[in-house]
Amino acid sequence: MKIVIVGNMSFSERFEEAKKFLGEKGHKVIAPQKEPLPEPIPISLKRKAMDVFNEDLKKSDAILVMNYTKDGKENYIGTNSLMEIGMAFILNKKIFLLNPPPEYAKHELEAIEADVLDGDLSRISL
Repeated sequence: MKIVIVGNMSFSERFEEAKKFLGEKGHKVIAPQKEPLPEPIPISLKRKAMDVFNEDLKKSDAILVMNYTKDGKENYIGTNSLMEIGMAFILNKKIFLLNPPPEYAKHELEAIEADVLDGDLSRISL
């Protein structure tokens, strides 16, 4: 299965761990690369990253949302990740959440039947 990892870039080290683990299980995985960027991120760079994601998503079977606790927010999913989940839903891609959905998005993520892995990447399957 070809999987695109999404999530807050503060979790980027964990993206690489997941990519390695899933690769060893035979999956092809695309993980965003953390690059030093100016703050705030210029709109042109943000758009370029979104365009790259869209192309990767079109070629994938699924997305894996790496949602960990961030700044005291349990199982955090940010605005960009929510947009990416919506795009995956529209394209009929399988949506995996590493951890249960945060309360502020629980109802919507249940409605689109996101598959919650409860922290266990070995549960990924089509």
